[in-house]
Amino acid sequence: MLKGKFAVLSIGAAALLCLQVAGVSTVNSGIVSKCNSTASSPGTYPVDVNDVAFACPRGDNNTNGFADVNPDLILVNNLTISVTVKDNTNAPIVGMPAADIWTKGCADGLVLCGGSGTVNASAATDALGMTTIIGDMATGGCDTGVNVVVQGVVLGGGVCPVICLGIAVRTPDFTRPGDGAPDGVVTLVDFTSLVKGFPVNYQSPPKAYVACYDLVGSPAFGTVNLGDFAKFGEHFNHPC
Repeated sequence: MLKGKFAVLSIGAAALLCLQVAGVSTVNSGIVSKCNSTASSPGTYPVDVNDVAFACPRGDNNTNGFADVNPDLILVNNLTISVTVKDNTNAPIVGMPAADIWTKGCADGLVLCGGSGTVNASAATDALGMTTIIGDMATGGCDTGVNVVVQGVVLGGGVCPVICLGIAVRTPDFTRPGDGAPDGVVTLVDFTSLVKGFPVNYQSPPKAYVACYDLVGSPAFGTVNLGDFAKFGEHFNHPC
């Protein structure tokens, strides 16, 4: 019995030696480390007033990936997410499938249409374990930032610093009948909710500003106006 165990160990050692002889300098465990893996974006957290991405349950967001929804800022603040996936030995994990890398809301305020398929990496990880996330999100709800998830592991957290990226996600799917939570479809219930937040500047006293209703930042984020209604109208009745 012991001979069998030693034989298995010998085979494993021989395989490792062959990899080293062949010039393969990095051998990883394949187990994603939420502490060694990283994610970053130009956005800061708490979110800068302009680092906002518009999303729709259908995924037809009319933006350049995670670019700011204010057209004047798209070329200035492209909110592409950079991801580096490493294992518990700090070695890069090469070839992690794009479908295994996605995002979620930091405060779990987003309804992810299609679950992990809401938005994925643009490609599998390269020789350094790196890739990017630039696609449109198919989601409802609203959140003040996003986490990156790799094979079900949220990067950061626990004994490691939480990685909440400074990209606020806003959608026209605000609520659903009964409990107020988003439901993955843009309906009259959402329109009623938007009306309650408009106009914020012409009431006495003024209504409180609700950032989730501020969809387009036109001319600037910080007020709910007709531009937000127009954006809502473009995506009315859009489901997951």
